Amino acid sequence: MLEHNRLMKQYLANNGIKATPKYLKAGSLRGTWRLYDLKQKWTDVLRKKLTDLGFKDYSGLPLGPYSGNGGLFSVFVRNADLKKVFNV
Repeated sequence: MLEHNRLMKQYLANNGIKATPKYLKAGSLRGTWRLYDLKQKWTDVLRKKLTDLGFKDYSGLPLGPYSGNGGLFSVFVRNADLKKVFNV
């Protein structure tokens, strides 16, 4: 696992979120994190936790009830504050 992905995984775990992160460096979603745990449902509690940490959806809008892919925890998010922390 790349260092910035490992750091994000630890950051999320420290804040009570179990997820596998992947930072996208290229393509149309460049600068976006994919956070997922397909064994976990996308819930309002999870959405609130991510929102409280400063995450928004890939277009910069707040995360909504339909941000999860098919009701599962699989989202593409951005957080400008964390770019400095993780050197991405």
